Amino acid sequence: MRRLGVFALLLCAAPALGAAQDGGATGEAAPIHWLMEQRRLNQQFVEWFKDQCYAESAALAESILRRAEEQYGHDAAELAGPLINLATASRVQGEYGDALFHYERNIAIVERNLGYDSPELINPLHGMARTFLRMGDAQAAVEPLARALRVTHSNTGIYSLEQGPTRDLLSELSLDEGDLEQANLHQRIQVRAHERRYGPNDLRIVPSLYKLGEWYERTRQTGLQRDSYAAADRIIQAAEGEDSVDRVKALRGQAKSFVRESRREKAEEFFARALSILRSHPMQNLLAQARLLIDIGDTHTLFNRSPTARENYREAWDLLSADDDALDARAELLQYPVTPLRNLSLPVQMPRKLSHPSRYDSRPRAGSVVLQLTLEPDGRVSDVQVIESDPPGMIDDLAATLISKARFRPQMRDGEPVRAEGVIYRHRFRWYQQLGDESAEGSPVPSDPPDEERPIEYPGANPAPPAGAY
Repeated sequence: MRRLGVFALLLCAAPALGAAQDGGATGEAAPIHWLMEQRRLNQQFVEWFKDQCYAESAALAESILRRAEEQYGHDAAELAGPLINLATASRVQGEYGDALFHYERNIAIVERNLGYDSPELINPLHGMARTFLRMGDAQAAVEPLARALRVTHSNTGIYSLEQGPTRDLLSELSLDEGDLEQANLHQRIQVRAHERRYGPNDLRIVPSLYKLGEWYERTRQTGLQRDSYAAADRIIQAAEGEDSVDRVKALRGQAKSFVRESRREKAEEFFARALSILRSHPMQNLLAQARLLIDIGDTHTLFNRSPTARENYREAWDLLSADDDALDARAELLQYPVTPLRNLSLPVQMPRKLSHPSRYDSRPRAGSVVLQLTLEPDGRVSDVQVIESDPPGMIDDLAATLISKARFRPQMRDGEPVRAEGVIYRHRFRWYQQLGDESAEGSPVPSDPPDEERPIEYPGANPAPPAGAY
């Protein structure tokens, strides 16, 4: 395993580590003292991780693990949390061999201490699957995910709500392999699980329908997207009435599906209904109203109806200007947005498909292309220039071509759309270097860590439950 200069990287933490070692009490006080110190160090780890200081967080995670080994031994259940954090920090740096080693060690420790069906296995099994997916080895990700699903079913049943994160990863795996129907199945099963738990018309299944609708929107299955939001809308109306403010999200989701199908009038009808509900509600949510007005303006911009779009944007501007607490939102949404109104289809990985993963370095490298453009008041793009790219030339022409054909939300000053020059648009992607090709340069670092996997806040702070406790 790669060894960083741990203490060189931890100048701020080094005195605290030394104090913990020098002040180690004997007898029963030692573990209590260590738990307090571990909690403090782990908070630092979490802060560095969130700030994307991955090298520093990995070094600190390794130091925490070594200290935990001193306190509990090399095979104790209390090592599971520190191992997960170290594995996660290694994975987001592209150190996949190290990450797999730590995940596998975590699994072995959990099996020996908590049993082969312990729910504590799910986190490291997910981590292994994500690592394999990042390595471009989808086939290797199948077994850890299948086992995670078996563990969930054995603990909480075949219709368990807890299977969602595993199903989500299985969806990504199926999507990566081009099996859209199987990917959809893993998403639909989660709705069925909610229906079995609560009933098909219970308000508590609405979030699962929203999640399904977002999946269909992301994968451009527009009719299914609308069906999911419409199902949620029917449940809310039946339970709370036609004027329920909870309908707004469902109406917005349906409207966006009509936009994708170029059915402007139908989209406007659903946006307008959602806006009417918000305006008639006793508690006025100005930000939510402004967002809907911006949605309507974006729709008119896409359909070359600039005068009408300008009216919608101006009304949203006035609403956000009336509340000092909304000025930051006004700046983000209207003054300085760099918001394409349709998916640009820029590649997130190069090559797009690793049909022969063994031909490429297993660690992805971080790539980016930075474009400078002019946004016209009607949302059109002009004067596109590539000002920076790494690696040079990999997707420069493609990015410039797609951006030049896009429509963006116009930027506004004093309530009016203006021509904005020198706007910067940055696109990040990951790329894999072909083995034996030394011509391309780049740092072997990943793109972004997935939201599903976060560091454990206080690993080892509580005694591990005995086997069978679940």
